[in-house]
Amino acid sequence: MTWENERIHKCYYQTIINESKKQGSAVKVLGEMYMEEMEKQTPNLSSIRFAQGEVYFLHQDYEAAIFKWQQPLEEELIPWAEKNIADAHMELGLLDDAEGLYQQVVTSSLVLQTEVLLQLFSLYVQQSNHEKAVSVIKEAVTLNPDYPNLTEIAKAYFEDRNDWDHAMELAFGEAIRTHSIYWIDVLSGYVQKGWNANRQPDYFSPLLIHLLQMDSARFENFTEVLWNSYKSSAYYLDWLHVINQLLTDLQHDLPFVWEKLPDLYQEAYFELISGQFLINDIAGLLQLHLANWLEITAESDAFMSATAILAWEETIPSMLDVEVIGRAAYLYENATSHRQDRINGVQIFDSIQAWATKEGLYESLQEAIRPMENMEAASPEKMYEVIKTSIAFLLEQRVALEKGMEEDIHWNEDMLAMLEHTHEQIGAMEQKTVAYMTDSFHEMKDSLTKQVYTELPKQLQQSASIIQEDSDFSTIQQDLNEEMNRRIVRFMNQFVNNDVKHKVHEWLDGCKREFREHQVACDELSHALNQQFGEEKIALQCDGKVLEDWQRDLERISRGSLRLQKVNLFNRNTASQLLLKGAGKLIGSFSKNNDMLYQKYRSYVENEDYNQVVKDLLDPFLQQLEFFEGSIEWDVSRFFSQPLEIIKVEMEHGEAEMESHTSALQKMHENPETYRDPLTLFELRLYQYALIHGIRVDR
Repeated sequence: MTWENERIHKCYYQTIINESKKQGSAVKVLGEMYMEEMEKQTPNLSSIRFAQGEVYFLHQDYEAAIFKWQQPLEEELIPWAEKNIADAHMELGLLDDAEGLYQQVVTSSLVLQTEVLLQLFSLYVQQSNHEKAVSVIKEAVTLNPDYPNLTEIAKAYFEDRNDWDHAMELAFGEAIRTHSIYWIDVLSGYVQKGWNANRQPDYFSPLLIHLLQMDSARFENFTEVLWNSYKSSAYYLDWLHVINQLLTDLQHDLPFVWEKLPDLYQEAYFELISGQFLINDIAGLLQLHLANWLEITAESDAFMSATAILAWEETIPSMLDVEVIGRAAYLYENATSHRQDRINGVQIFDSIQAWATKEGLYESLQEAIRPMENMEAASPEKMYEVIKTSIAFLLEQRVALEKGMEEDIHWNEDMLAMLEHTHEQIGAMEQKTVAYMTDSFHEMKDSLTKQVYTELPKQLQQSASIIQEDSDFSTIQQDLNEEMNRRIVRFMNQFVNNDVKHKVHEWLDGCKREFREHQVACDELSHALNQQFGEEKIALQCDGKVLEDWQRDLERISRGSLRLQKVNLFNRNTASQLLLKGAGKLIGSFSKNNDMLYQKYRSYVENEDYNQVVKDLLDPFLQQLEFFEGSIEWDVSRFFSQPLEIIKVEMEHGEAEMESHTSALQKMHENPETYRDPLTLFELRLYQYALIHGIRVDR
């Protein structure tokens, strides 16, 4: 390693200089040696060139160093020179070139291979290429784990990067390989911080086996760390399977005064029988667990484990080895119960109450047992009777619970049917209301339109009354226009303020009656539903604001119809008008025979078709009414929206509740153990309670 160290630290040149006995700087001495060697018939410059490269490298003349190492060298120096050339490129910041050069180094030297991997690791760290850095440092550890500081470098890197998976892998591998207390302590520290959370418990089996065979105390300490780590994780049962199977397989290594394992086993036992696990899920595990618990416990402290085994055998027989049961019975009969072995009956009762609460049976349980005022002060015998009565009552409640669920399902079915029928009724109300209000509004609109088309032309025809034989026919058309516009304004004012207002009011009154009747119907439906619910839960309140909005909108439309623009009735270029205009100008200018004009104008005004005039006047008004008519259906839907939504929500809630009850009932039928097993485990705990307190039990 000394020779290789010189290559690693690039100090081989010092050996050559020392052997030469020359004095002076390294550059000068090596230069003189080079020239002297050149004078020989067969010069061997390999070692001198290699040494010169080292000196140039150390003086940061990397290009000169590369040049020297690229010259012909002895075969053993070539791989080292290739590695050094890569080092020089790395110092120059040419990292990509350096990477390629390192990867080209081929050597059988384990040291050189390791050094190349370490240099690549350093390069990848500089490049922040974590994936490659991890890969080469793992390769180096696999290749040469005993290389000085190598595993410490890897450990420090993983920890700095918070890469706990690889840190765990390294510590575990080194603990297995070296059996080193240091690495076991490192691994233990990782576990205590929870870095093993994503690893299956059986991952640690090989190390636990080594520890058990090597150092029982250290095995116990590391087991405690793993136990506490997995206790609050999803792997807890897996861990208990692993540790129990391991102790079962290695029983010959168990004789030892265990200080921590018995307490861990006792705590786990009470967790397993707490009622959170099904018996089938823990039966096989408990068979091993109870046997191991008895095995690792000193006889003087075996009272609790012995009673646990006897209680299990009594409650769930044919699961334990006969020898284990026999030994437990012997230890129980010959043991002296200590105060610390007492089981608190109140804790068992509290567990039963918590389970009953979860199952919705708390109040009925309280009524059934009528608990004592001071449970803490109760004697063990009295506490035993209370717990026994509670378990018996809860077993009976299984049938009552099923019946109650069936009744709830039937009630929900009836309630859903009633809600669906109510929803259909309100929906039918909505459709009927839409039809009634749309049709009645359409009828009102047609009636008003017909009235205008009938009466307004008559008013315009009566404008002929202003035409007299002595009228000034040169201005008669302007006079007629003024008269007709006055009549239009007067008619429309009377029409809007009387006829439209009356009919709109009449239509709104009809709508109001209709809405009121439907609200009364919804109130009656609310009452019927609330009677079924047994509480004031439903209030089907319709949206009365719809009618207010309609009244406001129709008033706005009516007022808008009075904003009339002046109509020029003699500017429409019909044949009659063209004739009258021409005749008026011609004859008026001569002021002759007004009688003919009088007859023509009266005839025209009294017989003219004014439908187009009426249409032009009514179209804006009718468009507003038609738009309103089109929105009636949406507004009626808004009126009924809240009752329909309330019913819909209640239906969804009822369906969900019925589905929940049906699922729970089906689960009770398919998996009766989900209800029965917790009670069986309460019976087991009660029986152990009786054994510990010496209470006679009649089975």
